Order: sequence, then structure tokens, then C-alpha cells
Amino acid sequence: MDSKDNKKKDDTHQVHKNSHFVQAFGHAMAGIGELLVRERNMRFHIFAACVVLIVGIYVDLGRSDWLWISVAVFTVISAEFLNTVVEAIVDLIVGENYHPLAKVAKDVASGGVLAAAAFAIVVGILIFQPYLLPNLQMIFR
Repeated sequence: MDSKDNKKKDDTHQVHKNSHFVQAFGHAMAGIGELLVRERNMRFHIFAACVVLIVGIYVDLGRSDWLWISVAVFTVISAEFLNTVVEAIVDLIVGENYHPLAKVAKDVASGGVLAAAAFAIVVGILIFQPYLLPNLQMIFR
């Protein structure tokens, strides 16, 4: 048995391009699962999106309101994906060492999530205020 045969048996990780859609889809789903397991903030964002979905259904949002809510939610989720990618790549490159540029990369990526979340909050306030404010005024009278 030569060294090439040993390498084939020991190499169980994919290093080449996906050969078909199902394989690519499987990797994408694994990535989403990994993100949900590793990132507490992503679980919070998903929870918040579910709350917004329930409230939106309750107040019977219109089509354009749903469009804005969808944009806001997916902006935050996409920012969290990118933040996680940046963190993973930086950690891979610098390991346990400190580098000021690694800090900049992580801080900027995290700031992107914060900006996306602020956008989502503003959109949520603008969308839900006309629906919820009259109900809150009625409750506190």
C-alpha cells in the first residue's frame, strides 16, 4: 500500500467543488445549523423575528409592511452570517495571537450587525406604531 492509498482513506473532508446541487444544499444547511449552534446572537435574532412574525400576523400587516419587515429581518440575519464568517476567518488566521487588524475586522463586522439591528428596530417602530399605539392607549385609559 503506497502513501497515496493511505491519504485517500484518511482524507474524509471535502476539498473540491460540490459535484451537484444536493451536495451544495447539504453544506448550506450544515452552515446554517452550525451558525445556530455556535452563535447566541443569531438565536436571539431568530427569536425576535418569530415575535415580529406573530405580532405581524396578529395586527394583520399589509403587503408593503411585510415587505419592509422582511427586508429588515433578512438584513440582520445576513449581517450575522457575515459577522460569523469574518470572526471564523480571523480566528483561523491569527489563532490565539492578538493583532490590531484582527480586532478591527471583528469590530467592524460586529458593528455591521449593530447597524442592521438598528435599521430593523427603526423599521419595526415605523411599521408597528400605527397598529400598536391605539391598542396601548386603550389599555392604559
